[in-house]
Amino acid sequence: MRHLSFLLFGIFFSIGVSLEAQKQFDVDQLSDFENYLKTEIDAGQIAGAEVLIYHSQEKVWHKALGHNSVQTKAPLEKNSIYFIQSMTKPIMSVAIMQLIEKDLLSLDDLAQDYLPELAKLRVIEDVSTGIDGPTVAAKQPISIQQLLTHTAGLSHGLGESLFDQQLFKLMYNDLFDSAVYKKLEEPVAKLLEVPLISQPGEQWYYSAAPDILALILQKITQQPINEYLKENILLPLEMTETDYNVATENLNRVMQVHLITEEGQLVNSPVQAKTSGNTVYGGTYGLFSSTEDYLHFCQMILNKGSYKGKRILSEASVIEMTKNQVGQLLGPSRGFGLGFGVLYDATKDPSPASTGQIYWGGYFKTHFFIDPTEELIAIFMTQKIPNTNEYIIALNRAVYGALKD
Repeated sequence: MRHLSFLLFGIFFSIGVSLEAQKQFDVDQLSDFENYLKTEIDAGQIAGAEVLIYHSQEKVWHKALGHNSVQTKAPLEKNSIYFIQSMTKPIMSVAIMQLIEKDLLSLDDLAQDYLPELAKLRVIEDVSTGIDGPTVAAKQPISIQQLLTHTAGLSHGLGESLFDQQLFKLMYNDLFDSAVYKKLEEPVAKLLEVPLISQPGEQWYYSAAPDILALILQKITQQPINEYLKENILLPLEMTETDYNVATENLNRVMQVHLITEEGQLVNSPVQAKTSGNTVYGGTYGLFSSTEDYLHFCQMILNKGSYKGKRILSEASVIEMTKNQVGQLLGPSRGFGLGFGVLYDATKDPSPASTGQIYWGGYFKTHFFIDPTEELIAIFMTQKIPNTNEYIIALNRAVYGALKD
């Protein structure tokens, strides 16, 4: 469950919008992909899935297949609501970039200037010794840029090492359930009880750094995190169904989280994402959203910071966010920007995607990608644990296979 391999294939990206899409989109070419999803549903691998594809300024394919819940057999409807987990991270990254544009923050600022507890962190010598193993001093303090790029030396507890296993147990249950916490400061305090997993700036390691960014946002703006996001990002983007809680009238639209038992049966998870009373407004995870809502966010990124004439970010900020910022720390083809994964050299990657594709996903098998060269957005939504990458691979193959000269 704590594998990171799904992240390294299925979650990276960089941007610049072409004035005109170079290819046409042939929706008939998606029939094999649709049949594949139906086969997966019939075989009890997933309860259902919703897929939205946007090309050349229009929605070209939008399907909801299967069930909202295998228990009730209620059909999964278009524009259902999903717990998007780590697809919260890009939204928090945009919020941080807004502060940078206002000169309230800088990429080079030291994070410990806003969260002093970070200054005391040391670095674990060997992750096999666990969170209480021997440590060494950090060579440099953590910067805001390192928090945005997951190079700060923090972890998420998703790896296979004893260190990560102990961190995960310290911070979460299998659903990243925040119900045990009343405010974001509490899980962050748990995170800062343990050493860094690597020296700042020396390794890319998927982490809960966006939660620290959320606290920095709160400190600078003197505004609750959820209110800032709503006022400055969600409402301007008409993302009216994206929130840390779900309105009572929309509860029947929330897809249930599923898992496969040891006997191989797909069932509703005994623990579901809490839909009301959430007060931990995280940057790492926590938001519910719909496919249409998240499309608006992707459109803004594709349009270099603009949505329906409203400027959310400057063009320069979006370009900076969506280019590789970590060199070859992740390999010769994929890197990471300021909050997004980046395919920076498609010639060295097995994916059919274009150089410049940006992407990310959530732990319950939600995923999106944006390809500025082809003026393309694809969003995949379902709710199942653990996360694996087979649907991300199939989505990329199907979408790029439907592009025709």
